[in-house]
Amino acid sequence: MNDFEDKLLEILSKVLLLDRDKITDDLKRKDFEPWDSMAHLVIVSEIENEFGMFFEDEEVVNLWTVGDIKRVLAIKLTS
Repeated sequence: MNDFEDKLLEILSKVLLLDRDKITDDLKRKDFEPWDSMAHLVIVSEIENEFGMFFEDEEVVNLWTVGDIKRVLAIKLTS
């Protein structure tokens, strides 16, 4: 696990009140009740603050899984 994944898991665990070992790339917001629209916005905001970057509106609405977040974040951090 790299540094950004570790920080991301910390954010997700804190916002979703879920143990880090229960967070997988397949965790999907529509299938996990605590990941509602408000939690989604908090996750996005926490990620933006932690990594000093910003998601475009279209990116925010297309983040459906933890894997999606990792993929977009990795692209943004390397560009």
